Amino acid sequence: MKNTEPDSRHLPSLRQLLLLLALACVVPVAALALAFVALEYHDQRQQVERNTIATARALMAAVDDRLQGTQRALIALAHSPATSTSQLQRMQMDSVLLQRAEQFDTIMLVDGAGRPVMHSAVPHGSPLPYEAVPQMLDAVRSQQPVVMDLFRSPSTGRFLTGVGVPAPDHGGGPGAFNATIAPAALREVLVRQKLPASWIAVVLDRSGTVVARTHDQERFVGTRARAPLLARISEVPEDAVESTTLDGGPVITAFSRSDLTGWAVAIGIPRDELTAPTWRLVGALMLGGAVVLAGTLGLAWWMARRLHNSVEALGAAVRATGHNARLRLPSPAFQEARQLGLSFAYAHTALEDAHAALARNETRMRTILDTATDAIVTADESGRIVLFNAAAEAMFGLSETYALGQPIESLVPVRQRAGHEALRRQAAQGGVRSMGSGRIVEGLRSDGSTFRVQASISVADEGEGRLYTAILRKVADAQIQVA
Repeated sequence: MKNTEPDSRHLPSLRQLLLLLALACVVPVAALALAFVALEYHDQRQQVERNTIATARALMAAVDDRLQGTQRALIALAHSPATSTSQLQRMQMDSVLLQRAEQFDTIMLVDGAGRPVMHSAVPHGSPLPYEAVPQMLDAVRSQQPVVMDLFRSPSTGRFLTGVGVPAPDHGGGPGAFNATIAPAALREVLVRQKLPASWIAVVLDRSGTVVARTHDQERFVGTRARAPLLARISEVPEDAVESTTLDGGPVITAFSRSDLTGWAVAIGIPRDELTAPTWRLVGALMLGGAVVLAGTLGLAWWMARRLHNSVEALGAAVRATGHNARLRLPSPAFQEARQLGLSFAYAHTALEDAHAALARNETRMRTILDTATDAIVTADESGRIVLFNAAAEAMFGLSETYALGQPIESLVPVRQRAGHEALRRQAAQGGVRSMGSGRIVEGLRSDGSTFRVQASISVADEGEGRLYTAILRKVADAQIQVA
């Protein structure tokens, strides 16, 4: 018989299913939490970038205001009566006062060739130093106020920037007033903003050169900013980009470029400062998720064990009934186990009832067979006797115990056994063969005597093979001696 039972090796256990269910519940929640963290980080970063761009814009406005204030002061000085040649001494005194008030480095008046006419740091009548700085003639050539990019003073070697405005003709042709500003003065504009200590703010001129810096001022003034940042500044007036500082630190840089001067202020926020809170939150979520997952898996394992033990106890109780034991249901661990136990009890009761009914039917059938006046003999497909009633015992002089398992041909005389076997095969082909109505065969008793019987044979197919049943009735009492 072919085994149709599924291979249990490929079936998941209850523990595996519950653990999988726990993972299916916890993992998506953890993934969703991480997605929310990523979204929160993205929103926070955008907010920080917007705020920092606004701060850079405010700083750039402050730098512009400082430069424009210098420009307005020079324009006022250029249009004062003291600019005439006869009053250069008075103009020099006014320049000294203005230099101190506005915290300029120097104020110079140059002619159209760039030769100094007045210098705020040199007393009137003393030889004036010549500063061969081409930017100091830009105001003369353009006849417009100009802001000078960072340059190094030929006389002092110091880095300076400044503002120039055209000066009226003072007898030697058009000239220019130039006020130079030290980078430290512009650094004060950045420091007054009171940015976080880890943030780096820089002022860049039109060429991208550092004019002022909140950190390591002396080290980096005069150095060009990173090329990717300068390229972005040239493309848009404001933005926030990922970049690196001049000393190699990764930062998020927000910048604002002035439409008036072309200068820019950039503020670098260390990338770790933005990501550290997020990573701390991710770490806390991962730790919490691990604890929840471990707890959930532990609970699932414990529940699976209880379920397994309950089902196993039910199975043991049911298997015990196969050894004629009374069905004793264990205490259920869950409601479904109780329902399953009740189903087992119902099935067990139904099976007991069926067995009792079968036993009654067998007893009834045996009683009918044993009270029948005709002999009834049944053989299996191999010709072995499997049923031998009381009338057959009396007819053949054999006990049922002895007859069961014996060849059916042992009940006929030796000379007729071959023909009887052929007759049995013929009966198997025909289904039912009646030997009554004049068909007489001989039987062989245990004492060797023979007798005449009227016989009919029926064939029945069962799952384990065919059964041949013969019903025998005596037709005469006279015995026939065996030849």
